[in-house]
Amino acid sequence: MTTTDKVTKHPVEARVVGLSKDGKTAKVEIPRVVVDERYGKRLRREISLHVDAAEAKVVVGKEVMILPCRRISKTKSWKVVSVI
Repeated sequence: MTTTDKVTKHPVEARVVGLSKDGKTAKVEIPRVVVDERYGKRLRREISLHVDAAEAKVVVGKEVMILPCRRISKTKSWKVVSVI
């Protein structure tokens, strides 16, 4: 069993915010909520990732499921599993 088999059980939901010209790379954001330690206010934060979208038909604004994979390029180490 490889290390990727352990990770594939739980894909992460993300929103597509940008596409490359060739359509092989997409930029996605994973939203999260952080509570301020001092005041207790809930703050919205996003993590931006570059994902490999060569097989999937992704559109800006759609929700996608992504999984970590081996490093494809300097900034890409995630793949699109499905479009929601």
